[in-house]
Amino acid sequence: MSKEKQKEYHRKWYQKNKERLRKKKAENMRKYRAENPEKYREQSRNAKKRLKDKVFEIYGHVCCRCGFADKRALTLDHILNNGAEERKEFGERGVYKRAVDNYLPDEYQILCMNCQFIKRVEFGRQNQHVRQWSKQHGRC
Repeated sequence: MSKEKQKEYHRKWYQKNKERLRKKKAENMRKYRAENPEKYREQSRNAKKRLKDKVFEIYGHVCCRCGFADKRALTLDHILNNGAEERKEFGERGVYKRAVDNYLPDEYQILCMNCQFIKRVEFGRQNQHVRQWSKQHGRC
């Protein structure tokens, strides 16, 4: 069988068995996480760090407002103030992946935590989560 025919055969086979393979992989991952929780956490932390490093490579290594450069306090900021909605839709890592896969300088920027909080105050959202919790629990 030629290489082209083999590739076509495997592609068709994969398409036919994709759901079964995904379920099997998910089952294996659940088992792996249960048996090796510390190793899985370490791998997860490393993957998140690599992804965050890619974000810094693309969007810069300093705060866009003040020029602060210590990565421990730098974050990806949503210029459009839609971070909560985006995290609900894509998850935290999904937001980072979106920022890396689609260079979107009109939607994302790098800010230090101080500038992040200053921006929050400027837009009147400094205690948004506390206010929401208080309203839900009758403490307003």
